[in-house]
Amino acid sequence: MLFVGCDWSDKWLDFAVLDDAGAVLAERRINYADTPDPVAEYQAFLAPLERRWRSAVTGIEDTGILFARALAAAGMTVVHVDPTRAARHRSALGIAKSDRADARMLAAMVRAGICRPVVASSPDAQALRTLTHAHRAAVAARVEAAHSLRAALTRIWPAAVAAWPSRLGGLRNAQAMTVLAAAPGPRAASKLTRAQLAKLLRQAGRTRTVDDEAERLHLLFCRPAMLLDPHVEEAESMRIRDLVAVLDRAVSRATALEKDMHAHYIRQRHYPLISQIPGIGPVLGAYLLAEIGDRPEERFGSGRSLAAYAGVAPVTWASGTTTRVAFRRASSVHLRSTLHTASFSLAMQSPGAQHYYRRRRAAGDAHATALRKLGRRLLLCLYRCMSTGLPYDDAVAFNYDPGQPDAPTLQRRSPLDTDEIDHARELLAEPGATVVAVAKVLDVSTQTIYRHVLGRPRSA
Repeated sequence: MLFVGCDWSDKWLDFAVLDDAGAVLAERRINYADTPDPVAEYQAFLAPLERRWRSAVTGIEDTGILFARALAAAGMTVVHVDPTRAARHRSALGIAKSDRADARMLAAMVRAGICRPVVASSPDAQALRTLTHAHRAAVAARVEAAHSLRAALTRIWPAAVAAWPSRLGGLRNAQAMTVLAAAPGPRAASKLTRAQLAKLLRQAGRTRTVDDEAERLHLLFCRPAMLLDPHVEEAESMRIRDLVAVLDRAVSRATALEKDMHAHYIRQRHYPLISQIPGIGPVLGAYLLAEIGDRPEERFGSGRSLAAYAGVAPVTWASGTTTRVAFRRASSVHLRSTLHTASFSLAMQSPGAQHYYRRRRAAGDAHATALRKLGRRLLLCLYRCMSTGLPYDDAVAFNYDPGQPDAPTLQRRSPLDTDEIDHARELLAEPGATVVAVAKVLDVSTQTIYRHVLGRPRSA
């Protein structure tokens, strides 16, 4: 059997091959620029060394680079050597830092078993992970573009920032972007007529109460406002128009990637299990499945290892009679952030999770701590469901009997308190009052008025 250490850089790969006795059989450097297929050249390099060269174990510090992934796809065995342990090993042995010496040291570590096997997910799961990372980047770019546009509008036209409420999408609303693209400054907006505003709103896709919305925007744009010099405002308007175009492209990009991600997500074999969890929609479900993979039992071995990978398992430091429990910082950043959001969503939709969260807060845990503990509970249940194929059961996950009278029930906080409900009823009792007008006064949706004030669904 051959043990190979691979030290990689941006331009070349250094290899050192050891046999079972630890003797160096061969060394080689492969340049990326001079080799069209480094994997084929690497296999040709191993072939004369031993008959069973295909069983060679290749150790590398970064298994995410293209060479390592292509090598695994070609059927070769690739193992991961922790860079921190490799640095400590080099320091303990007093080995000078060089590419050739590092390749020899990595081969020796692989021969000694100081490595970890790499269990790759299926190609479908790897494709989903690539799309989820692209979607994360697109969402971050969309948020940055929206913040840049908001900051630019605040500089010359603060009224436009509050023209479209955040509950309707804010500046990311298609109507907002269409109007701002046509009139990116206060002077240009004040010249728009009601008919022009209605036409812009229809172009953006609005079909209901177009004239009312056009009237509202016309009154808002015609109010007195602080104005800059016309030449300066024209330059600022050009900047805003460009930022609107950037935001429009960012929104379209995120929407398109979300559709592609969802199409890959529903093809995963664990999709029926994850989609049954309360509060876990297609985006959060795709994020979770992409980071965990579709082979969690082979990849992690236990739910505790998966929890440690996600950063929701604490680290215990013990020395003599002193024991300290600390937050685990070495973890997957993507999975930890996704789990935080998923835990919050689960607590809003699951009776057991909500009861568990309230119990942890009553015990003195902070909000983030309670969500982290809830995320660990969710991750362990998810690992069991994916390993056994059993569907998610909220009663089993949080250990309660739904048939008992003291079973947890989902408690939702009303968006309106008692005084606001009484005030809304008084407003509705006035002649000519409408649900839309009362909803605007209280800054809530019309559905909230129908459900919490009138006590009936909107369609009734």
